[in-house]
This record gives sequence, structure tokens and C-alpha cells, in this order.
Amino acid sequence: MNRQNAYRFLPFPLNNKWILLFLMIGLSLGAYSQQRDSLLSKPITINIKGATVYQALNQIGDLAGCFFIYDSKDVKSDKKIQPLEVINKPLVDILNQLLSDPTIDYKVIDKHILIFQDEENQTKPTVEGADSSGFITIGGIIYDKDTKIPIPFSTVVIEKIGLGTISNFEGLFYLRIPKKHSKANIIVSHLGYDNLSVPIEMLEGKTYKLYIQPRYIPIQEVFIRNIDAKGIIKSAIENKTKNYYSSNIYLTSFYREGVKRNNKYLGYSEAVFKIFKSSYQTGTEFDQVRLLKSRKIELSERSDTLIVKLKAGIKGAIDLDIVKSMPDFLDPEFMDNYIYTKTDIISHDSRSAYVISFEQKPNIYQPLFTGTIYVDVENLTILGADFGINPKYVEASANLFVLKKDRKISVKPENIWYSVKYRQWNGRYYIYHARGDLSFNVKKRRKLFSSTYTLFIEYVGVQIDTLNVERFTRRDVLRPNIIFSEENYTYDSEFWKDLNFISPEEDINKAISKINLKIESIENEQ
Repeated sequence: MNRQNAYRFLPFPLNNKWILLFLMIGLSLGAYSQQRDSLLSKPITINIKGATVYQALNQIGDLAGCFFIYDSKDVKSDKKIQPLEVINKPLVDILNQLLSDPTIDYKVIDKHILIFQDEENQTKPTVEGADSSGFITIGGIIYDKDTKIPIPFSTVVIEKIGLGTISNFEGLFYLRIPKKHSKANIIVSHLGYDNLSVPIEMLEGKTYKLYIQPRYIPIQEVFIRNIDAKGIIKSAIENKTKNYYSSNIYLTSFYREGVKRNNKYLGYSEAVFKIFKSSYQTGTEFDQVRLLKSRKIELSERSDTLIVKLKAGIKGAIDLDIVKSMPDFLDPEFMDNYIYTKTDIISHDSRSAYVISFEQKPNIYQPLFTGTIYVDVENLTILGADFGINPKYVEASANLFVLKKDRKISVKPENIWYSVKYRQWNGRYYIYHARGDLSFNVKKRRKLFSSTYTLFIEYVGVQIDTLNVERFTRRDVLRPNIIFSEENYTYDSEFWKDLNFISPEEDINKAISKINLKIESIENEQ
């Protein structure tokens, strides 16, 4: 957004090659068995009293230096245990004593121990394994390790490649993975938590619980010193080329927008987009949007919505990528118009971040921005921002937002506010959430009373892909300056049939929980 334009049997005899292959498999299994025995045979001394199975496993894991993965159907983690006191006993014996279930078995990969029931006692898996198309599907539920509360909107990505998804509001995720990557790990991350790395092959077959550890900033990390807040912002802009994606990516996103008059909705639209995000070395004018699915509700007469057209919608949402389309508070050429202040240090996506507040200088009377920017302490990456037009001068900003209006009406902006968040993916950052909330006072000539029109636009990246990214063909691209709610699109009743319209006031995390699996189904069709 600039100032001007406002995720068999062998059918032939055995030969030497096949004998060699079986030998290799045998050696591999031997190595696995050795790894398993090494960790499970590790002697442990521990004394546990007044704990649940979950708490006991956490204490054992911390002591043994390992992580436990299990399905709630196999391990009753909330069950209270009898006091457990052992001295130099093998880990496997302690687990058997703790769980008291002869059907339980263990699988060890690196420092991870999968607890499961053997095949004869397993129920039907909740997640399919490998399929004929060359993919496997894994799933899990992400929890806070301390509180055991599900964590919504966590990022789940395959390590070292650009494929992943985001958990829904209940912390649940599903990920369809090419079988060639089945030996890799997934990385689970979320704001304020340590990242968790889990082998993919640990997660096949069921929906396992994954616990991530809250991250706290130790007091010794915070130094009392003078910090040049403006210099931090300048350095963050200078680091743009090394901190953000230098290659093109696809971002599959859920988008929604709505307009209401005097608190009554005139229209509401939802859509699933595939966004071609060009390199962060370019501007947003090189980005493209391809419509996958859409629907809308019109709750008023057409005349109500034609009173005023606002510069918003898809183009407005794409331009909210402030690192690509820098507003003046990030543009070194205009930064002298602002006062920057470091106000706090917070934990942001398992990273320490400066909180930089900014406002226009008191001797400037034109409408400029005010707000807060979040910058990574270590690598000086812009992680997000909350900002808007200075309320003192917001009425003077009408020409930045009003696309057209009847000469018989006056339009005065009342509130203009935005929120932007970036997320790390394989060491580079990209925008994953943007929202704008705008309100206007609209009054007809010779009328006593005015109306308040409010508009919101919002999108969130659900899936990111960095493989085989190419620009869309011209016929597949939405025109950037359209008013999305006014366009006519084919309604896909099969896609939307069991999904009610999402309330515009509903938190985007809850919205994603309802539509995430449907977006996954679209991606499988591509």
C-alpha cells in the first residue's frame, strides 16, 4: 500500500541384485534395532508422586533427553498414577510399569519415542497412510506443553522444502506429503513457542498429539541501554533482501471482505485464492491472484452499495504487504516525518522482538500514519505491524480511499486501521496475515442524518509452496483493481455445501478451522 494508490510378491526369480537389496534392508533394520535398544535400555533413576501419565512422561522425557508421541486412544494421559520410584532401571521397563498395558509397543527414531498399540489391537487409523498417487497423509493436534490447551494457527512445514500447512482453531492439522520426503522431519512453530521437529514417519496412521514448549525471554537477555529506534527500522529495510524470499512463492489463502451500513451488513464475500507472490526484491505490482472458489451474500438493495466505492478489496489486501510496498513510515525518504520510540521487547514466533512505536512529528499537519512495528532483535527482520491514519487528521485522507461517489454526498473517513503479520519459512519470511478495517461517515445533501459505512478486508495464508512456482496465465488472473463483491463468479455448491457462511466478526483462526480441510482438497486437485 503506497501513499499514491492508497502451505507383492516378486513375479520373477531372485537374482544377485535382489539378494543385495534384501541385505541392505536387513542392515538398515539392524541399525534401527540398535538405535531403539540404545535409548530404551538407557538406565533411569526417578521418583514420581502425585502425577498423571502425561506429567510422568514429561519428567521421564526431560531426564532421558527424549520426546514421546502418542495417540490419546492408546495412552490415557490424564490417568493418575501410583507413586513411581526406580533406581538405574531401563527406560523401557519404566514405561511398561507406568503404562501397564501389554499391547503397547514402542518405535524409536533419533530422540523420539512413539508409543502405540501393536497392529492386532489397533483400531482403524484416523489418517490414511500412503496412497497410490505417491503421497502419504499425516495428521496431529498441537498443544501447549504446560497447559495442554490446543494451539490454533500453528505452522507445520516439511524441513528444507517449501511445503506445509497451518493448524485449525482446535490445533488440528493434516498434511499430504510426497512419499519421497517421508524420511524428513516436520517443523511445528508458533508465536511465543520453541520450534518442535518430528520425523514424518512417526506420524503415519493416526492423529498424534504434539506438545510445544512456551518460550520465555530470560531477564538476562534484556539489556538496559539506549537504542536508536529509527536506526532499527532503517536496518530492517536494508536487510530486506536477505531476510525475505528472494524467489517466487505460491500462497494459498482464505480471503473475506464485508461492507455494512449503520451496523447492518450490505454484503459479505468469501473466497479461496492462490496468490503468486513475486520475490521481495520486486513490488506488489508483480503479484498475481488466481481465484479458486468464492461466494457472496447481498443483504441489501443494489442502490445501497452504489453510494460510495472504496479503494479496497483484493488490491488493497495485496498492497498491505508493507515490506514489498513500503508506506512512508518505512521509506527512508520520508522517515524524517516521524518520531520512532522503542517501547518494549516481546517474544514473537520463538524470537525476541523490539516493539517500535511511531507517530508523525507535531509540526506536520497532513494525514500520516501512527502505530507499532515489531522487529526481530537478532536479525532485524520486520515481523509485523499495527498501524493506521493518525486520528487527528483522518478526515483529510478521503481522497486516498474514495474511488468514486455521487456529487450530492460527502464522505469523511472516521477510522483507518491495518494489521500485518509475517512468518518464517525455511529461514526466510513472507506475509501470512493482513487485515484492514475502515469506517466512513456518509451524508447526503439536504439530509439531516448521516450513515456510517464500515468495510473490512482480510486474508490469511493457509499453505505455502516454493516448488515449481510459475506466473499464472493471463486468463487465470483476477484484475487487481476490481471490487470483488461486485464480480459475478460461478458458485461451487459441492465445495461449499456443508460449510455455512463464516460470521464476519468471527476470529480468523476459527474461520480457518472450518475451511482448512476444504482448502487442502482443492490443493490435491491442482
